[in-house]
Amino acid sequence: MRSFSSSITKLHYLNGINSQRSSLIISSRIPYLSQNRCRYKSTLSSRYDASINRRNNTKKPTTKEEIAREKYEEMLKSPYRIVRWGAFVRSDSFSKKLTKYLIVLYIIFLVNGVQYMKKMYSKEKELERLIKKRDEEGGCNEFELLRIKELNGKLRTRDVLKLKEYRRLQEEENVSNLDGIVLDNNDENKLNEMILPARDTTEFYEHKAEEYDKSISFEERMIGMGKRRKWLMKHCHGDVLEVSSGTGRNIKYINPEKISSITFLDSSEKMMEITVEKFKKRFPWYKKVAFVVGKAENLLNLAGQKMIDDDIKKVNDIQPEQPDVKVKYDTIIETFGLCSHEDPVKALNNFSKLLKPGGRVILLEHGRGEYDFINKILDKRSEKRLKTWGCRWNLDLGEILDDSELEIVEEKRSHLGTTWCIVAKHKGDSKKKEEIGFLEKYFSSAVKNKIEAASTSVPVNDKN
Repeated sequence: MRSFSSSITKLHYLNGINSQRSSLIISSRIPYLSQNRCRYKSTLSSRYDASINRRNNTKKPTTKEEIAREKYEEMLKSPYRIVRWGAFVRSDSFSKKLTKYLIVLYIIFLVNGVQYMKKMYSKEKELERLIKKRDEEGGCNEFELLRIKELNGKLRTRDVLKLKEYRRLQEEENVSNLDGIVLDNNDENKLNEMILPARDTTEFYEHKAEEYDKSISFEERMIGMGKRRKWLMKHCHGDVLEVSSGTGRNIKYINPEKISSITFLDSSEKMMEITVEKFKKRFPWYKKVAFVVGKAENLLNLAGQKMIDDDIKKVNDIQPEQPDVKVKYDTIIETFGLCSHEDPVKALNNFSKLLKPGGRVILLEHGRGEYDFINKILDKRSEKRLKTWGCRWNLDLGEILDDSELEIVEEKRSHLGTTWCIVAKHKGDSKKKEEIGFLEKYFSSAVKNKIEAASTSVPVNDKN
């Protein structure tokens, strides 16, 4: 018991000593902590006073210029590069530099513009001289005729090859007079072995008629062909003839208020039956319509016949009363038909014979493109395309059009040049007002007037 009580007494004694020591340590540190706290408070107060003084001494911007300057400096210090660039663009130094750059660019533009105008003037002068020689002075040689096409921007592949050979004769063999020299035609449609020979596709489309719309719809949607069909049909006015009408895929774009009558022609009787069904469903009240089964090559058999009725007639059953063409049209349209004709040039010549004065032939076709790599693809897949769709999609349509009796008014190409949008007329017919482009309307006429004024003016000789 004594030992136990003595141990407890010792513990109490030791605890007392420890508590005294801790109190002494804390009491010794209190002055130091209070001193640091005072120093910290004084530092904060001095900093606060300094900031207040700076604010009082700083003059707040009052004018618009000062506010803009302050905002400009803030933007220059921005961490975002685009904000700093925006500030730099707004600066006076940039404005001065930009003015200098604009002046230099304007001078360059003027110099290039003068050079371009000189070239255009010389081209117009050469073109007028060649046309005058062709029409009034007994005709041009083949090189000069090709040069006329080049100046008009209507060269075909075979024309480029011919011009290259003529220039080689001039430069390498020093042949100055090219009169009487006629080079062989390098017709793409005849020399290219990948362009398959023409064939009668009537039987093919007879079997294809029922599934044609379903098969072709997806492909046309993918390439936006509906937009080009609208372009085709907006040209229709007066008496209209649609050749190679197929299953009547253009019927939904017809504006009956602009046409006086419409005749559909296709070599497939089953396709024509689908066309009749579509037209009567969409325009049940329209009576001035005819449906004819026949080929474009036999189109002139329509002459002298009254075709405005609802029955399907065959061209081969119609015999003209006179050899003269009596039935003519204001607009003749065709969509993807030239590639399926046995003789596309003859078909176009028939179109020309059936046009009224001032009439137009509107074509939406596909053929060779503007680039070699796409033409190689067309050639490689030509046989498969013929078996699938019955068409020769790698024909050079430019050569076919040039060999026909039609003259191109407008030629636009899309899809790497493989889709052709053509407006054509009789050779010699004048263009309509809306068909004359801006440069042709203003620049070419001004150049022509200057040339005429220069040619009619009489120079004054100095008297000796």
